[in-house]
Amino acid sequence: MMRFLSFLALCGALILSVSGCSKKAAVTSQISELQRFFPNTGVMAANPSDQPPADATGNAPADANVYVNLALFAVQSNDYAGGVIALQQVQLVPKLTAEQHRAVYETMQAMTADLVARAEKGDAKAKAQLSAIERTRSQ
Repeated sequence: MMRFLSFLALCGALILSVSGCSKKAAVTSQISELQRFFPNTGVMAANPSDQPPADATGNAPADANVYVNLALFAVQSNDYAGGVIALQQVQLVPKLTAEQHRAVYETMQAMTADLVARAEKGDAKAKAQLSAIERTRSQ
């Protein structure tokens, strides 16, 4: 009986550890997918202090790669809110392919799901990042 209970405890611990890592793996997987559809991007190309240059009208540029680079840098810095906010701007860029739109959307969903899971566990930083994302959606 004790052996059976030990086995159940081990199985439970394994399931919890796998489910806890799956969110981070989902984000990593989606980032790889995003980079596949935006091949002219890379984390090293983004500089967090650089703001996308405005055009003559003062509007943000229509180059999705600038925003994808910002998102990649944000994710590398564990700033999922910054990544989601940058990817929201990518969605506004004209002439994206359907695959690029899907990659952006799914990456945003993976990052948001990870933040929600962490916030449900009491992570104050995740809650703050979710609030930041919500503020951008309500503007």
